[in-house]
Amino acid sequence: MTPRRALKTAHRPHMTPTHIRSKTFFGRRTALACLALLLLTLSLVLLMGEKDPLREVLPPKTLQEIPKNLSGLTWNAETGTLFAVTNGPEYAYELSLEGDVLRSIKLRGFKDTEGITHIEGTLFAVVEERKGILSLFHIPADATEIDHDGVSRLELGKTRKKNRGFETVSYDPVTRTLYTMREGKPFVRLAIPLDDQFRPGEIRTSPLPGLRVKDVASIVSDTDGTLWVLSEASSRIVHLDRDGRELRSFRLPIDTKAFQPEGITLGPSGSIILAGEPNILAIYEIP
Repeated sequence: MTPRRALKTAHRPHMTPTHIRSKTFFGRRTALACLALLLLTLSLVLLMGEKDPLREVLPPKTLQEIPKNLSGLTWNAETGTLFAVTNGPEYAYELSLEGDVLRSIKLRGFKDTEGITHIEGTLFAVVEERKGILSLFHIPADATEIDHDGVSRLELGKTRKKNRGFETVSYDPVTRTLYTMREGKPFVRLAIPLDDQFRPGEIRTSPLPGLRVKDVASIVSDTDGTLWVLSEASSRIVHLDRDGRELRSFRLPIDTKAFQPEGITLGPSGSIILAGEPNILAIYEIP
């Protein structure tokens, strides 16, 4: 070996098994850190919803004629108006899309009315959270009062936890089915089929384990059988497919301290309409 070759050999680092294990260890730590960062990013995307917020059509508007506790909401395509309920005092209101109160209907004998849905003609369904009762009744065009004693009722079951009962109801005209859910976990959708005389049949249940929200304030069925879920605590709207899998999610572009969304419905041209406490109405479109 020449002196020049010997010099190069003398400066070549010697790789011991300890060095190899050390490099492998730090390589694995780097890979795990990158994986953890990726999972965190994906989790934040899922929690925050889509990047683009809903577009405002009608900014949150205060309805001065409604004193407080605005809750459930439904769209009546036959009259081209909205119907909403308050949970105390118990009233139903007919509203225009501009947020004008057209009339008020006293719900005599009802207690804690949280959700309302239009079924057909003048027929509606209302859910009472504390009693765990679903009521079906007509609201004629000239009605100013509905008596609880004269309505058709279905017992859903009371809840043990305060304010964790049934807060919402929605109707799917394609399958002639009413849907309702409890506010708290575990999230389970109740399906109530109606016969040709609109009499309720046997209740069917289906868990929704893939629904990643803190609560369910309101639901509304779409014409394609999918379900829109409003979560007040998570400030999100989640769109689920027929099997309860998440299709997409949107952050609510509102100040939830001033506007607590309690009701959701789908209006004309696919608009999303929200109502909530104390007396707020807002309309959005999906960008």
